[in-house]
Amino acid sequence: MATSTSTINFGGLASGLDTNSIVDQLMAIERQPQTRLKLKQQQIDVRKSALSDIESRLKNLQLAAQDLKSPTLWLDTQSVDVNDSTKIAATRTGGAGTGGYQVQIDTLASASQHWFKYASPAADQTLSFDYGGTDPLTAPTKHFEVTITAGSDIDAAASAVNSNSDSPVYASVITAADGTKQLAFSSKTTGQDGDFSVSGAAGVLTSETKSVAGINATGKINGIAFDEQSNVIANAVPGVTLTLKGVTGATNLVTMTVGAPGPDKNAIAAKVKAFADQYNSTVSFIRSKLDEKPVPNPTTSADQNKGVLYGDTALSALLSRMRVAMTDTYGADGTVSTSYDQMSEIGVSTGKSTGSGAISQDSVAGKLSFDQDTFMAALTANPSSVRKMLSGTSTDGGFAQSFDALLKPVVQADGTLDQTIKSQDALRRSLADQISRMDDILSQKQALLKQQFAAMESAIQNSSSQGQWLSGQLAALNSNR
Repeated sequence: MATSTSTINFGGLASGLDTNSIVDQLMAIERQPQTRLKLKQQQIDVRKSALSDIESRLKNLQLAAQDLKSPTLWLDTQSVDVNDSTKIAATRTGGAGTGGYQVQIDTLASASQHWFKYASPAADQTLSFDYGGTDPLTAPTKHFEVTITAGSDIDAAASAVNSNSDSPVYASVITAADGTKQLAFSSKTTGQDGDFSVSGAAGVLTSETKSVAGINATGKINGIAFDEQSNVIANAVPGVTLTLKGVTGATNLVTMTVGAPGPDKNAIAAKVKAFADQYNSTVSFIRSKLDEKPVPNPTTSADQNKGVLYGDTALSALLSRMRVAMTDTYGADGTVSTSYDQMSEIGVSTGKSTGSGAISQDSVAGKLSFDQDTFMAALTANPSSVRKMLSGTSTDGGFAQSFDALLKPVVQADGTLDQTIKSQDALRRSLADQISRMDDILSQKQALLKQQFAAMESAIQNSSSQGQWLSGQLAALNSNR
């Protein structure tokens, strides 16, 4: 059996010195410049990661600013409310008449049903359904067939109907009052026109035990009657779809109120708050990197990587520009007494006090506070001024446009941050090349040291051998006297 062998270097056998250890120590000294380069690589990686995170946060902030100038945010909409959601759900689908509507629901639309006794067929049978049209029982317009295979029990028959998406009915297995299982078909369409007839499958559906006629949804809206096939009514109130849920009768009417057209104030406030939240998150992260000091004489890799963006002038300047943007003036309308041209006037500011006269630490850090009550009051008093200040016009840029323009050269492709990150990549590649060249030099240096120590060991060994020979010769001469 063959065995593998490896060369083992026993250093210092002749000299008594641990030459392997000496070589390792000497090489550790030689590697110190390379180690410093590798630490610089780690710092570059940490700096790149921080810059990439900052870039991502700034892009999100830019998107939040762009949302404030989105035309869809300021489109007119209308509120639609009902005072009893258990009876009606109302959804706005277009421009609707403003005001109140009294809704009376007398009946809810329901589906037709036919129940049958069932017997398992000895051979395949075809079950036929005729339906559709305004009189589906006497003049149906549609036809559907399904095969009930030989030996199918009542559950298999129901499954055969339900597994076909073209079926106009649902099939259910129910237990009748006499304890027998029966096959019940229910129309998928509500209302009087949703009825259907069942034929075929002789000897399978032995007799019909129950028939329930479908009924329409009926009632009145502001005294005007409606009679609909479905409980979802799309044309009784133009611009509003009603979903009927319960009967009110003539004495328990439901009130539906359609508001006047106007921007969705809550949606706008939510976008402004989202901007403030993203602004604060971004500022906090950048500030944390700017304030993180390098560790003097670091002893760990974690300490070595701290403070990679400490006092960065470009990021500090960006924070200053962002803060100035929050206090600048935008889109003033001098023709209206309640005109707004500063963010602080609509509840967005960086100078909110703590209530005791002192300035909060968030204010010192440049974070925003958002007072929704102040914002809603301003939006109610003069929505056009708030819109002009936030989103601007075709000729005058508002806050959102200005802030977007401030961030664009920083976060765009090949922008200042992108170029900074690329420069770090280039520096890292340069260091990698230096490290690679050092590896070759260090390998040669280590080989040379081992060769030199091996030569020293050989010389010592030869010297020792010669000494032993001379000693032997002298001893022999002495013994011959």
